[in-house]
Amino acid sequence: MSGGVATVLWAAFLPEGGPLPFRNFKVLMRIVALCFAVCSIALMAEKPAKPLRTKDGPILPRRELLEIVGAAQKPLLTDFYWLQAIQQVGRANTDTEYRDVYFYSDMATDLDSKFRYVYEWGAINTPFNVGREQWVNTDLSSRLLTKGIDEFPDDRRLLFQLAYNKMTYDRDWTAAADLLMRLSKLPNTPRYLPQLATRLYAQAGNFDTGLQMAEMLHDSAEDEESRAFYEHRIKELLRERVLTQIDDAVGAYLREHGERPKTVPALVDAGYLKSMPVDPLEGQLFIDRRGRARSTSGLYRLEMYDQAKKNVLKEDLAAGGIQLDALEEAP
Repeated sequence: MSGGVATVLWAAFLPEGGPLPFRNFKVLMRIVALCFAVCSIALMAEKPAKPLRTKDGPILPRRELLEIVGAAQKPLLTDFYWLQAIQQVGRANTDTEYRDVYFYSDMATDLDSKFRYVYEWGAINTPFNVGREQWVNTDLSSRLLTKGIDEFPDDRRLLFQLAYNKMTYDRDWTAAADLLMRLSKLPNTPRYLPQLATRLYAQAGNFDTGLQMAEMLHDSAEDEESRAFYEHRIKELLRERVLTQIDDAVGAYLREHGERPKTVPALVDAGYLKSMPVDPLEGQLFIDRRGRARSTSGLYRLEMYDQAKKNVLKEDLAAGGIQLDALEEAP
């Protein structure tokens, strides 16, 4: 027991103007008994029980019932489920327990659809890494963000978080690109968003949409630097479409011959390409040691690169599997 608490207890039990503590045996016994009682309660008290749940989630009342029965206490009920969500994060250790964060956040936002922070907070805390970057509960995270965006259509943080989910968890490049383009049209957003969006369209194989976006951004650019960037991006998109066609031809050649072709002209000679493709950026097209189409006009293809992919490129460069006219910086 701390000295401050002990002092308060002494003051509470000593009569005003009474004798010193150690001279008053009755008062001393009262304090000893009180301390014993407090310690007994603390030792015998159980931890707060975990919420009742089924295999699908915690057992929660229907929102319609709460709307009727608790109409007068709706703000209080909203705060209750918001606190439940916070407590769930504190006690969660498994993917199932983190999954329950979604249900409490969903209930809180059902009761108060304008409780904006819960959408973002719940969506960030629901996913769980089961190991080796394998994530679960991501669908529930995206569902909560979509619900929030329906309520706050121009919320930058919600839009960007949902784009992140689509890009990182779902590998849905087109959906992520659409969200980034939507976000880029709002005022005071980073200039790199449209650039990232066009890269994602290319990775999704949606070259026509990517080209349309790049051309629109080029035509609407207000400075020479931006126009130059999108002019180059248009050529990169056209090059990526050519490289993808070569990749498809390499795959078909491998399936039929059991080995990869050594050169791009070999694909033309074997009839897998109608004619020799041309790089819009004036590079030389070739097939690298891993069987991917490349060009000497640039190291990076229009796709998302994590550190592992960059390390593979470094290995290929060191081994001579990629030849470049000039090195370029990582995207």
